[in-house]
Amino acid sequence: MRQVQWNDAQRITVFVLPRQHALHLRFSKERLQMFPYQLDRIWNKLTYSGLGVAPITVNTPEELLEGVRTTPGAIGYVKETQGMEGVHVVKITN
Repeated sequence: MRQVQWNDAQRITVFVLPRQHALHLRFSKERLQMFPYQLDRIWNKLTYSGLGVAPITVNTPEELLEGVRTTPGAIGYVKETQGMEGVHVVKITN
């Protein structure tokens, strides 16, 4: 979360869903191994200390995917079943 740019110096823009969204809860708990409120605290600490940039919260997975698709250097998370045209996909499996 402290990394603000990719290896090629491209700025990282993080897109997330609202903390109450089921996919955000699942991603936070299963992949990050923390609750959404814990993730919020970390983002707030990094943002307010100047060490990081807060993520952009969007309302739907479709908006998240579109944000990642149209923003250079963006990263986010969506369900595997959604259309991935125009984005690089990193698949995480158990």
